[in-house]
Amino acid sequence: MAWWAWLIIWTVLVLGLFGMLAWLGYRLFKKFTATLGALDELGQKVAALTDNVEKLAPDPVDNAIELGYPVVARQRERYEQARDEKKQARREARLARGKLLINPETIPTLRK
Repeated sequence: MAWWAWLIIWTVLVLGLFGMLAWLGYRLFKKFTATLGALDELGQKVAALTDNVEKLAPDPVDNAIELGYPVVARQRERYEQARDEKKQARREARLARGKLLINPETIPTLRK
C-alpha cells in the first residue's frame, strides 16, 4: 500500500475522532445545561417551601423550665385573677338578669 493511502486513512480516522469528540462534547454540554435548569427550578421550589414552613411555624411556647418558677407563678396568678374577674362579672350579670325578672315593675301586665 502506498504511503499516501496510509495518510488518507489516518486523516479520516483523526477527523472522525475529532467529530465524535465534538458530538459527545455537545451532548454533554446540553445535558449540563438541562441539569442546571432543573437545579434552578428545584432551588425555587425549595425556597418556596422554606418560606411556607417559616409562615406555618408555630410560635415558640414559653417553657416553664427555662423561665423559672417565679415567672411561671406570676403568670399563673395573673391568669387565675383574670379568670376570677370574668367569673365575678358573669355572676353579677346573672344577678342583674334575675333582679329584672323578679322586679314587678318590669313584668308586663296582661290585665288592664
